[in-house]
Amino acid sequence: MKLVKIKFLILLLFQPIAHCGEPFLINESLVLDALKNFYHVLDINNYDKEKLQNIVTDDFLVFEASSKMNIDDFHSFLTHKDPNAEPLVETTWKLSDFRIYISDNSAHASYMNRGIFQHGTSLRVTVHWMESALLTNENGKLKMKFLNSNLISKNVEEFPPQPSG
Repeated sequence: MKLVKIKFLILLLFQPIAHCGEPFLINESLVLDALKNFYHVLDINNYDKEKLQNIVTDDFLVFEASSKMNIDDFHSFLTHKDPNAEPLVETTWKLSDFRIYISDNSAHASYMNRGIFQHGTSLRVTVHWMESALLTNENGKLKMKFLNSNLISKNVEEFPPQPSG
């Protein structure tokens, strides 16, 4: 009986070690990949709410366009159709000037973002933001928890209608 108790105690003591895999170490490359993937998912040709939910935390928040949005509000914001413009046909983002700070289980990144939104053939909107993101380790996966987006400039180009031929 004493031997059984000792074996049981040994198992309890070493169980956490036995179940530990490689620790998840956040590095700059993982942070950049997570940010690039976030905008890849937002691309008009890729966007899907479920894909977005897979790369953000359940309590994800974004401060954008003078609003505080959770995942559902952000989805509505992203999929809103402007009745005064042709539908979006192309979206691109160029991220630059990164500053990344890493702690044990999270990372903070600030960066510049220049987005181009092409609406059919009649309208192109170019937006320049200063952004800040908090990413956290969630079960070995780096997910976005918070995004703050500050508008620097916005340029709207309207093009004359194309002659139909």
